[in-house]
Amino acid sequence: MRHAPLVLTAFASLSLAACASLPGPATPDSPGKRAVVHPSECFDPAFARGWDYVDDDELLVDAGRRKYRIRLSELCLSLGTSPDLHFVGDHVSNRICGHVGEYVVVGRERCRIQRVERIDDAEYFEATGRNEPKGRIKAETATQGE
Repeated sequence: MRHAPLVLTAFASLSLAACASLPGPATPDSPGKRAVVHPSECFDPAFARGWDYVDDDELLVDAGRRKYRIRLSELCLSLGTSPDLHFVGDHVSNRICGHVGEYVVVGRERCRIQRVERIDDAEYFEATGRNEPKGRIKAETATQGE
């Protein structure tokens, strides 16, 4: 019985050390990590008016009162040369939240979406230098089998 406090102290120390060595919460900029987007922040392609090219793995989307920055998992080389694109979202609502299975389709190239961020009008204007989008978003929706 004299050793019980010592055993409890050792157990508590080991428990704290184990918790301290666990990885911290995923940050949006961590490689390979996905930002968790609240469903209200997801992008609905039905409301998109147009898009702007930032670089081969990032684009901005104008959805009326809402603007979005979409980051891709890999380079999408057709993004800089095509005036049109469309989105493949989830199976139910076709919304884009940055989850697995969501794509930007540019010509014949399917580019996986890594992350979706809602941005304000000032940030959109700063990134593009204009208030109106440059590219068009096709009205048709793609199916998962494309």
